[in-house]
Formats: sequence, structure tokens, C-alpha cells
Amino acid sequence: MAIPVFAYGKVKPLRQVRGLNQGEIAAELGISRPTYVLMEQGEKEPTLSQLYTLARLLGVDASELSSNLPMSSQAIFDYPKFKELVAIIASKGAGNGSITKTKLSILSYLVDFSWYQSHGASMTGATYRLGLRGPVADDLLRAIDELYEGQALTLEPQGTAFLITAVSGETPTTLITPSELSLIEAVCGRWRTRNTEAINNFVKSQTFTRSIKPGDPIPYEAILQEPKDSVY
Repeated sequence: MAIPVFAYGKVKPLRQVRGLNQGEIAAELGISRPTYVLMEQGEKEPTLSQLYTLARLLGVDASELSSNLPMSSQAIFDYPKFKELVAIIASKGAGNGSITKTKLSILSYLVDFSWYQSHGASMTGATYRLGLRGPVADDLLRAIDELYEGQALTLEPQGTAFLITAVSGETPTTLITPSELSLIEAVCGRWRTRNTEAINNFVKSQTFTRSIKPGDPIPYEAILQEPKDSVY
């Protein structure tokens, strides 16, 4: 993969147009002002997550600030495949027969982003955003609702949350490939007996969470900063 080239010369004019000072940008990036100054002068490269945050602050696409960026943002979202992924995780990620929506959501994120790190493309093309309880796909609730209506899942209230249970033990895989299923089983196996808090804390330790605000989409490229042994 080609190394992105940071177009630092565009940053200062864009920052001034937006009425932002160097300290404000630095605070958003989670770095010191002197470190940001080096970045603006082209003496320090931003990480990928910092690049996407900087682009958001400056009101431009990340491609305007860097060349050779992976084009995952142009991936086509395969909703039927995402829905199948959710059904499989509901079955294979449940430690005691049921799984919380938050844990299911984070597991789908870990699968999609782990696949991206290994193959340079998302498994489903889903858009994930950073929520208060970790990453969540835009179409997660839609998938759960449709699987519930199709009697593939049951939902049981538990306080303010819901426990999700797969009706059948095994979900037929018509869109997920054998190699993709192998990764799903590995990710679910890693977290099956761990609770929601543990998996949420794990994701909070990942690098991207330091530069992306709640509600913002998580760029798939952010996972490339994580060591392979800590992706899931």
C-alpha cells in the first residue's frame, strides 16, 4: 500500500477560512499546540485518524489533505450480507444463549474492521459511528428489527436494554464466504464468554477513539494503526 502524502500546505489557509486557531485544532486532535505546529509546517505526519479528524474540522474530504488514501469510503454497502452477519453473530457471539445489542454491535464492528485490516476492504461496507457504548453500524437496528420480524431472533427486555437470542442454533450462510465465516467464529470465540463491559473497554483502548467524536463515522483506515494482535 502506498504511503499517504500529507498536503500540509493546504492546512493553514483552510484553518484560517474556518476561523480556527492552532490551539483549537490541537485540542481536537488530542495533541499539544507545538506538535500541531510541526504538523502544519509539514515536519510531522498525522496519523490516519488524525487526518480524518483534521479534514472534518477543516470542512474538506480527507483526500484533499492526502494522496494515496485507501478508497474504502467508496465501498458499496451490502445490506443483505450485513444482515446475515448480524444473524450469525447473534448465534455465535452469545455466551449463555443471548447477547446484548451493544455486544452484538461491537462484534460486528470488530469483524468488519478486522477483515479490512487483513484484506484492504470491509466485509459488508457498513458505516460505523462512534456511539456512547462503542461503535454501532447505521443499519444495525434495521437488521435486528427485520430478523425479529422474520422470527430469526427473539428480543427480551432486560431493564433499559434487550437480550437478543438466535432462534436456531446455526444461521445458514448464503452470502458470507467460508473464509469470512472463519474470521467471524474467531472474533466471536474470543469474546463469547466476556461481558459487554469488557468488550466495550477493549474498543475504548483502540487508537481511533482518541480522535473521533461520538456520532462521527469511523474510517476503516483507522484500524491500520492497531497492532494485528490487538484488532480483536
